[in-house]
Amino acid sequence: MYIVSTFDHSNYLELAITAMQMKGIPKDKILGVAMDKRGEDLKLFDSIHSSDGLSLLDLPIILAALFCLFASIYGFLLRWGPILWGIIGIVVGFSLGLIIKLSITKKYNCYRQKNSKASEVVLIIECKETQVEMVKDLLWEHHALGVRKLDLESND
Repeated sequence: MYIVSTFDHSNYLELAITAMQMKGIPKDKILGVAMDKRGEDLKLFDSIHSSDGLSLLDLPIILAALFCLFASIYGFLLRWGPILWGIIGIVVGFSLGLIIKLSITKKYNCYRQKNSKASEVVLIIECKETQVEMVKDLLWEHHALGVRKLDLESND
């Protein structure tokens, strides 16, 4: 009889293993496997199928529209006229917004990598039929993310 469980990589995992050993499950009947994390960088542009939650062009487009509006309004008073000042406002606003958004995105990426959680650990325990409920209760008490009983002996 096997019990499969998943944990966050934390002290609760160690406490659960220790508690099971104290209840009579030998060390060689407990297997813990840490899963690899996929390290991926933030992409500058999202596709239709994947998005990381950050939009690169929202602030530049908003600032381009605002700068265009104010530049074309004041362009009636300035020498080159409202059309040229509107185009200048679009370029300046978009450039300023892009610089701000890229710096914020770079800070967010550094923060996200520094504070990312450790990977999950899969714990596989081989036990007798009489120990199944005790092991499941111990795992749930020590904050397991999921617990499942796996009965391979019935498949003859």
